Amino acid sequence: MGTVIQLIAQKSNTGDDLRMEWGYVSYDFNDEIRVLAGRVRPSLFLYSNYLDVGYAYTWITPPSEVYYQAQITNLDGLNATYNLELDESTISLNMFGGNSSGEKINPTDGSIIDFTYDNIVGAEISYSNDYLRARAGYSTASVKQAQIATGTPAELPFDDSNAAFYGVGINVGYENILFASEYIIREMDETVAPDVTSYYAMLGYRFGDITPSFTYAVADSDMEFSTETNPTIANMVNGARAMTLDDRETSTIGIRYDLNNAAALKAEYSMSTITTSSYNGSTTLTESDDDVNTMRIALNVIF
Repeated sequence: MGTVIQLIAQKSNTGDDLRMEWGYVSYDFNDEIRVLAGRVRPSLFLYSNYLDVGYAYTWITPPSEVYYQAQITNLDGLNATYNLELDESTISLNMFGGNSSGEKINPTDGSIIDFTYDNIVGAEISYSNDYLRARAGYSTASVKQAQIATGTPAELPFDDSNAAFYGVGINVGYENILFASEYIIREMDETVAPDVTSYYAMLGYRFGDITPSFTYAVADSDMEFSTETNPTIANMVNGARAMTLDDRETSTIGIRYDLNNAAALKAEYSMSTITTSSYNGSTTLTESDDDVNTMRIALNVIF
């Protein structure tokens, strides 16, 4: 039993300020129960607990088709974990609750919008052994955002809108074979943010210090057309919602080279098809596909 204090600062992705990403007090009541209080990371994904430690996973960054869908990287509140140790495996129950805030891009003009997630409540249950970890989680929150612009229709800004997030995932490392997959569903009230279903599957194989891999990832969003009877307002709402639709399909070939026990060199080549949607004034969308290929190289080091 003991108390641990941990602080981690990180530069914001949408601003110039340095923010505290983690900052909490941890207390172990016994060998099974640990409680964290302060700014903690909620368990929304398979790799949530070490998302900032690139050395811990195969990719340069986990697939954005899944990991971009819940933009809650931390919350101010509590996180409690109960671990049940079996003969050769562990069953863990993690529960969390609190509030979070952040920034996102305004779909109308590209400016920064402040938003908050209040009354976040979630839970995750997982099973793990020497070569496998499987998890399932659910969370819900009340979402608010700053007014997009003067005179913006009430359907566009978040105003105590409800958001729900479901997710399942599995990570396997059996001998030299690596496999990971996650499937998530994000449900939003009728706001500017769409409902999204996304998933990925990754297969890799270790050849000593070299691990090639292939990942296929998809994000598929649903359009909610405005119920406003005023056509001018309805067109504004539908146009903004169409701009926020997230439809992507990406195939990534990657290779990782472990330089030593604390450093890994990675390279990835991704081939993406991104669907851009626009509202044409009826109950249908005009869609166009763009092919985007990217090459990335990264060096991950742990200290």
